[in-house]
Amino acid sequence: MRWLLLVVAAVIAATSWLPGEAAQPAATAGNPTKITFEQYRDWRNDFTARRRGELAAQLAKSDLRAAQKARLVQVKAYYDWLAGLSETDRDRRYRQRFDQIDTDHDGTMDRVERAAWRDKRRALYRNYRVAQAPAEAATASGPAK
Repeated sequence: MRWLLLVVAAVIAATSWLPGEAAQPAATAGNPTKITFEQYRDWRNDFTARRRGELAAQLAKSDLRAAQKARLVQVKAYYDWLAGLSETDRDRRYRQRFDQIDTDHDGTMDRVERAAWRDKRRALYRNYRVAQAPAEAATASGPAK
């Protein structure tokens, strides 16, 4: 029973720290299905600022378990690092991601490309959580006897 509660708590914690959906900026009124690199970059910068604030608020809570706090600190450190990059370095990273999402390489991301990217990332995170669950359960239950 104890390991089941730990697994459930780990899954809840894991889903709370996952990065937000990539490539989700609102499409423009003039072209509702396509997103340019500039729109993507601006959305990512706004998302990073919002996420840093959310993480700071979560870390300010006093009822966090040590594992939760450690994970939040780790995620916040990533967003702080990203925000601290020069504009050139951030743009280079965003461009690399944009090019991965833009599979037809037409310079825009459409809904199909964004949905495919989300599915790919969700599968990656799901596999990560599945791989981590046994290790976390073993750690929580103590050393094997």
